[in-house]
Amino acid sequence: MGLVIPPTDPRQIERALDDSLLRFVDNTIIVNPRFFKKIYEGYGFATSHRFTGVASGSSIDMYFENPSDSGRTVYIVAIEVTALAQCHIDVYRNNTISSPGTPITPLNLNLGSSNTSVAHVEYGGSYSYGTLAKDTLCPGGSKKEAVGGHAEIGESAVIPPDHNFIVHVTNASAADTDIAVEILWWEE
Repeated sequence: MGLVIPPTDPRQIERALDDSLLRFVDNTIIVNPRFFKKIYEGYGFATSHRFTGVASGSSIDMYFENPSDSGRTVYIVAIEVTALAQCHIDVYRNNTISSPGTPITPLNLNLGSSNTSVAHVEYGGSYSYGTLAKDTLCPGGSKKEAVGGHAEIGESAVIPPDHNFIVHVTNASAADTDIAVEILWWEE
């Protein structure tokens, strides 16, 4: 073993500190350190739902709202759609619930935390769509190539109190399919 001389160049010191702060103890890189910190604090959440047997040409909706009286801001980390066939995905913001659906209880990603999410999440209701914010697709296949696909819908988003969005997914294939939607977020 030789003598280790610490760097004296401030840029090298800064790089070494920054790099070490973005790694776990086993030296793996923390991809989203702020989200990980919020999970650790008990304010990182997830919700998901699998829709089975969605007919060709039919659609599903998952509604996500930060209620007006929540007292927190919601920071969306990821919205993911997985399907066994090709699907069209639309995200609408500022929607109205015409008839409520089935609520989904968000899960705290820190299993040791009793904190609950302020978000209201549901599916299967009737909605008046607001402004189209994103339209994309989930790739599929056909015949022996029908392996389905996965789509991460865009970038992070900030959802202040009294705002909502809907993930609207349409089965664009010629057969019934299964579709899953997952949303990850943190709150403060």
